[in-house]
Amino acid sequence: MSDRCDFPQWLTQQGLRVTPVRLTLLEILGAAPRALRAKEIIDAIRTRRQVNKVTVYRILEEFSRRGIVRQLFVDARVCHYELACEHHPIHPHFHCRSCHEVQCLEPVPLAHIWSELRGPLGNQADNIDIRVGGLCHKCRERA
Repeated sequence: MSDRCDFPQWLTQQGLRVTPVRLTLLEILGAAPRALRAKEIIDAIRTRRQVNKVTVYRILEEFSRRGIVRQLFVDARVCHYELACEHHPIHPHFHCRSCHEVQCLEPVPLAHIWSELRGPLGNQADNIDIRVGGLCHKCRERA
């Protein structure tokens, strides 16, 4: 997936310095088949280079603020992250109540839902999160 995004150009357009850690973080999220927890991102970066976890959290916070990554709050304990580029459109997620894995589901047209959620007062909806909860196929097989 990450081969479709020009991460150095994206960072430059956002007014951010292109650093090895920022690029590695974007590459990891771009190649991930699902949303990742911060710890998973840190562990993946550490397979390539040394990094302080506080640095990664700061980058994730900055990227979230700038709309480079989306934060997914699927439960009260852990936040998941995914790219928020044109190649990774907003989509629903499946959250397993047993193993807590978050799976990305296929994007669905949400135009009608967007217009309904804005309401009659002309509200501006900036995001929508759709989360489906249950047991993933791995946990169902173990049960």
